[in-house]
Amino acid sequence: MKTDRPINLPLSQVISVNAKSPIAIASILHRISGIVLFLLIPVMLWLLQNSLYSPEHFVRVFDNILVRFVAWIFVAATAYHFVMGIKHLFADMGMNEELKSGKTASVASFVIAAILIVASFIWVMF
Repeated sequence: MKTDRPINLPLSQVISVNAKSPIAIASILHRISGIVLFLLIPVMLWLLQNSLYSPEHFVRVFDNILVRFVAWIFVAATAYHFVMGIKHLFADMGMNEELKSGKTASVASFVIAAILIVASFIWVMF
């Protein structure tokens, strides 16, 4: 029997190790954004259905700041998930597998996602 088997680390130690790596943060946030998208799809479909009855319904639905904030969360999660998905596709093709290039790709993806998230905030909220 192997003596160097993996051990189950406590959650605090897993978080402290992964918090130092932009690659791990990008991967974890990519999963979280996918969960957010999954949970918001029914809400967004309901909002779309209510907004398409008439122009007055559209104004009534999207005149609410809370609805626009939820719409922004959906658009921001979509943008982040898309950018990180492209990064993961490149990694699946064998690019950015080394630690240095992986960190560079993660940071570049964070910057692109941040730009898209800020732009989507301006687009949705104003």
